[in-house]
Amino acid sequence: MREEKKLRLVIDEGVLKIVDWARNEVLCEFTPDELAEIIEFRYATPWNRSKDIMEKLMYILNDILDAYTSSEEIFPKKGDIIKRVKFRVHNQAEE
Repeated sequence: MREEKKLRLVIDEGVLKIVDWARNEVLCEFTPDELAEIIEFRYATPWNRSKDIMEKLMYILNDILDAYTSSEEIFPKKGDIIKRVKFRVHNQAEE
């Protein structure tokens, strides 16, 4: 019987990483360019549009992480995080 793999997708330093959670080992990394190429091929989307989308997604995901880590609340509400990301509030206390 095959052992169940415990894999996670992690976005770190602007790349998508496939991580073996049990061994804490990065198995593979995908750059935004590579992801854009996959989108272009699979969905017939122009490469420049796909790359633009991936770059924006990476910025947003990094902003979400920053909003969570810089929040003064232990468990911030999702609505507060969305507001902080939309309005680009970084490392500031909520008003």
